[in-house]
Amino acid sequence: MRLVALIVLGAMIVGVIVTVAFGQEGSSSSDSGDAQVDWLTDTPGGPAGTVTVRPEPTVFEASGFTYPIAGGCLPQDDNLMPGAPREYRGGIHEGVDFYDSDNCVFVGIGTEVGAAKEGVVIRADHDYQDLTFESLAELEAMIEQDRRDETEDPFRGRQVWIEHPDGSITRYCHLSGIVEDLQPGDSVQQGEIVGYVGESGTPESVTDPGTQVHLHFEIRIGESYLGAGFEPDEVRSLYEAAFAP
Repeated sequence: MRLVALIVLGAMIVGVIVTVAFGQEGSSSSDSGDAQVDWLTDTPGGPAGTVTVRPEPTVFEASGFTYPIAGGCLPQDDNLMPGAPREYRGGIHEGVDFYDSDNCVFVGIGTEVGAAKEGVVIRADHDYQDLTFESLAELEAMIEQDRRDETEDPFRGRQVWIEHPDGSITRYCHLSGIVEDLQPGDSVQQGEIVGYVGESGTPESVTDPGTQVHLHFEIRIGESYLGAGFEPDEVRSLYEAAFAP
């Protein structure tokens, strides 16, 4: 009888472990309790030791894209890639930053930005108003009030968004200008010029102009972004595949 009792008890313990394991695996990614703590690193957006909380991985096979800057390439610095910590925005970088200092071609004010894939324009900020000391102070106050979500779009500056046939959306941010006759609803071909590199929306555009000139580029999937929840090497592989010939 004692042996039977021990067997039954052991089976019950195994059952509990299996139930807990499958319950965690199947839980909703929207539950903040499922977030994973990412790497500790020095980042342009925060002090050394900043902790990034990664969302659950978003699975999406992106392909057929070309670099938005002709002759460009992915930066070597993981802090310029999706998933890097950013203390001053929502906590995580959601795109690729194309700076002149870490790229295969010159990137400067006015460098042409092309559509990464054919699609339809769904946003073109012709009426964008540049940040001022006053508007920047308002955004910083919102961050202090833990209203970071409301600051993410203004900090992306002047933007163009394009929706592609596969359902993905690309965002082209911090632009200094947009092609004059480009309007929402227009169809664009891959490589067609849609805007020009700038630094709009960056705090430095107000406090130290000319120091943050770059293109912030995102590949979006629904409410998420390509690379969400993955480790840096995995993110890089996803983007290399997206831009593969």
